[in-house]
Amino acid sequence: MAELKQLLGPVLVALVILASLVSMGIIRVTHPLLHIANRWLRWILISSLFAMLLQNADSFDQGRSFPALFLIAFLFWFLLETIINWAKISTFSRSEYPLFPRYRINHDGDEWPVDPRALKVKDWLGKNEFTKTQSLKYSLDNSFVLRTTFYQDPENTCRIQIHFLPPNPSGRNMYFAISTQMEDGSKCITDNISMPFAIFVPEGWDMVRKPLMLSLERLLALHEQRVESLGKTPVSWDDEPLDDLEDQRRKLEQINLSYGFLHPESYHEEYGRLTPEGRYRMWKEMWLLSYLGCSLSPRPVSRESH
Repeated sequence: MAELKQLLGPVLVALVILASLVSMGIIRVTHPLLHIANRWLRWILISSLFAMLLQNADSFDQGRSFPALFLIAFLFWFLLETIINWAKISTFSRSEYPLFPRYRINHDGDEWPVDPRALKVKDWLGKNEFTKTQSLKYSLDNSFVLRTTFYQDPENTCRIQIHFLPPNPSGRNMYFAISTQMEDGSKCITDNISMPFAIFVPEGWDMVRKPLMLSLERLLALHEQRVESLGKTPVSWDDEPLDDLEDQRRKLEQINLSYGFLHPESYHEEYGRLTPEGRYRMWKEMWLLSYLGCSLSPRPVSRESH
């Protein structure tokens, strides 16, 4: 009976861990807070399970307390997940998946997915007098397609970019990036993208990321507050979204090459695209997004430091 009671705790914990893994695999949960809570729960439960098993093992030193064993298991899981994340980053660094995609005009008429949440956003944009400016597309192969659609307000000063991603484990396939261009040439950018970029951005980009803010209406309200707080005069967009994206891509590639985030193209075959600093920054942001729901603030670089 005593042995049964000793085994009951580990068995119950193992069942809860299994239920957590199965539920997140079956239920398509889109809110990132639920994924964050599930990751913390899984980490704590797995650490508890190993601590219980070690404490009940006959061959193990019974003098160690449960908190000490829990801490050892907790740190071991951190190390294990770090190895897994580092492997993912290394695979991405050597893959053909783009860090800065080269989009083309989307003439296929599939810019909006057949999804209730996406259609709600489309209706909201129409009700608030935002008009579609351009739809773009990037495809590496038939299994990986990125779509993005741009809308602008009646004053032509606020540009909303809607990213559509392929199905993924997070359940989120739609992100927003809101941009306003200022009279002095600077940009104010607010987005809710939850992918670990951790890149350097050009001087004059005032960029804030809110991965936990899913509502476009709330994100737009925050963006308008930020624009007002800057005390600068917004100007109309005078270039097409595709031209602006291409200009951004060139600048981002040049800056991240110069500041050691990316390797030159001649190094890609041997070392991959990301430098050790680039991999570290991406790994750090993966942890921040997975367990805290925040990202590294994109670091603007100045001409003086360059």
